This record gives sequence, C-alpha cells and structure tokens, in this order.
Amino acid sequence: MREDEFITQHIAEKKQKRKKLMGLAGKAALAGASFALGAAVVALAACPMIAKHWKAAPGKESVRIERDESEGAVEANEQLSSPVENTEGSGEESAAVENKNVREQVEQVLESRNYELSDLRQMAGTLRKLADSADASVVSVTHEQAERDWFNNALESSENYAGLAVAKTENELLFLTTSAAVEGTDSVTVTLSRGDKATASVKMRDSVYHLAVLSVPITDENRESWGKLPLVPFGNSYRLKRGELLFFVGSPLGMIHSVKYGILSNVQTNVSVVDGYATIYFPDVSADATSGSWVLNADGELVGWVTDLFSEKGENSTATVMGLSDFKPAIERMMNGKETALLGIYGRQVGSAQRDLGMPAGVYISRVEQNTPAYAAGVQPGDILISLGETKIQNMRDLESAMEKLSKGEALRLTLMRNGREKYETITLTATLAGR
Repeated sequence: MREDEFITQHIAEKKQKRKKLMGLAGKAALAGASFALGAAVVALAACPMIAKHWKAAPGKESVRIERDESEGAVEANEQLSSPVENTEGSGEESAAVENKNVREQVEQVLESRNYELSDLRQMAGTLRKLADSADASVVSVTHEQAERDWFNNALESSENYAGLAVAKTENELLFLTTSAAVEGTDSVTVTLSRGDKATASVKMRDSVYHLAVLSVPITDENRESWGKLPLVPFGNSYRLKRGELLFFVGSPLGMIHSVKYGILSNVQTNVSVVDGYATIYFPDVSADATSGSWVLNADGELVGWVTDLFSEKGENSTATVMGLSDFKPAIERMMNGKETALLGIYGRQVGSAQRDLGMPAGVYISRVEQNTPAYAAGVQPGDILISLGETKIQNMRDLESAMEKLSKGEALRLTLMRNGREKYETITLTATLAGR
C-alpha cells in the first residue's frame, strides 16, 4: 500500500464517522425534546395534586425566631459571686463629653418650654394607641374544670388567663400563655376581644418557666377572622436599659385586657436558672404573673413576661420580668412542638480567683433540682461539671449551647470533678435527659 493511499482511506473514514455522529446527535436532541415535553405535561398535571396535598398537610411549616446577640455576652471572671448589675459604661472620654453637651442642650430646651394640658393629652393618646394596638393581639384563655362538692354534686368552674398571638403558619395561629392556663388539660377555649371563640390545643408546655404554646387551626371558615389576627413581634430584650418605658398587656391587673405602664428600674444579668443563665428586669410596677402579663417595649415588641419564679410566697411588690432573648431558642422549639431537654442544675462559672485556689475550671453546681435527671444520676451541689458527652464545659454559655443540641430521652455522660479529702477527683455519671 502506497503512503498516499493510506491517507485517502483515513480521511474517508473520518467523514463517515462525522455523519454518524451528527445523526446520533439529532436523534438525541429529538429524544431530549420529547422527554422535556412529556415532563412538562406530567408536571402540569401533577401540580394541582401536589399543591392540594401540600396545603392539606397540617403543621409542616416550621416557625423560626431570630436570635439576639447579648451586648454583655462575656461572662464575669468571678461567677461564683452574686449577679452583677448591668450598668452602662461611660465609653471613651470624647464620646462622654459629646453626650454631656447634647444632654445639656436638651435639658435647656425642655426647661424653657411651657407645657400645657394638651401636651399631656397628646402623650397619653400616643400611649393609648400603642396599648390598643398590642391589646388587639390579646386573647382570653378559658380553662374549664369539672369538680364535685362534699355531697358528690357535679360542679363546673372556669378560670381566665391571658394569651398573646405571636406567630402564624399557613395552617395554625400560635399563642403564648402561662402553664397555669393549661394545667391538667390538652385543650382550652380562646376568645377574641370581639367575642369570637375557638378551641385551642396545647402544642407544648414548659413547666420550668411556666409557659405554654397554644395552637388554633386556621381553616377556610375562620381564615377571615382568626387568620388576620395581628401578631406581636418579638423584640430584643438585651437592648433594654434602665429608665425605659415598658408596657404590660394581657392581665397585669388580674383582669384580661388590662394594661399598665412602667419604667425599667433595674437589670440583673447572669442570674442562675435551670441549666443556664437569664437576664432579669425589675420595673417600678406590680403585675399578675399567674394570669399572664406580657411585657412590650416602646416599639410594641414583646421583650419578656412577668414571672413569680424569684418571688417569695406572700410577696406582692414590684414585678419580676424574664427577658425574652434568653429563651427564644426554647420558645421556638415549643412552637414547633418540640420539648426542651432538661438536666436540672443551677451553676456558675468557676472564676480565675477560685482556680488560683485549686478549683478546676468548669461550672460549679450550686444546686440540683429535685426529681430531675441530674438528681437521679447522683449529681451533688459542689460538683464541678467539666464536660457533657464529648463537649467540654467551661462556663454556663457552653452548657446552654450544649443543651440546645440535646433531646429528651438521650442518655448523657456527665464528667464532673468532686472534692475529696485531699483533692478534686474525676467522676463520671450517666443522666437520661427529661423534657421541660
């Protein structure tokens, strides 16, 4: 075979392959177009059924609450001491001088102004509008109970509590109320201010912080009334400062749809609560905790609720307010029908001064709640928690973060340092977490 004959044959074969490839490409394109057309037809036919199925599936949409960053997130070095009052720093010297000049100018303007009764009426009108706007989201929660008297006669009694509309999905409207409102029952009657009634189911309750979440189904029949109920937005309680105006709605007087105004007088941070810390606020007014008193800032945002967790029996002084921001993760889980895991300890970070005296780093357990997993596992006051499972615990923030990832029923290994006769010794216990 000559060399030019080989070249001729090679080029001819290449042309045949090209024709074959073009033919295959055309067939593939035709098949792809047919497949796409068929898929489009199937999708058009299936969309109504999918939409119908999606709409009919209740409770699939989850509720999400935006987290807040604490301005004082860094823990104090000496956490075994009493809670530190949250005081505002003076800042840089130049900023302090500038603020002082602005304050003096404002004071001069205020002193030179002659206030009249119309100014007071205007201010009162503004406050009333804010209160009315928040009160539109308040509902009455009725808990009916069947009892019997000494002669075995049937008695029916009912108590009213205040609920607050705070979230909504396509299928349900969610309310916050107190755990007392749902004690011993799984459903209650919820009534709007204009008289509309609905049966609400208890979606989740938190016995530690005395809260409960109620769910009212949104249907085609009630969508115009209950589906359009205004919601109170969540605010950032970390931003509250002394001297700010607060609104108390719900049942601050022990009567539904009552309202109070108060000035925030004191703030305490790093207050030890079950399995974590909390920021506690003290206004200059009293309010009913059991019936449900919800605390709003001047922008109409929910920033906390009145609690009796820190009140002595028989005490009836100023209200104690639990800040909302510390409990947003727990409330979000409640709204999605999930329980928050419970260990059952109170503690504080071991500070540098205590470590210098020989105490191990970790969380010093000051108290163990009875009938909790920690109590059943054998945890004792004075133990120092250094790890939960594989997670090292150096302060209460570490403990809170670790507990958020855990669930009821999990068997958790606790590593603690216990003070022996001569030194701290490492012990390991296992606790099966409960739900709150």
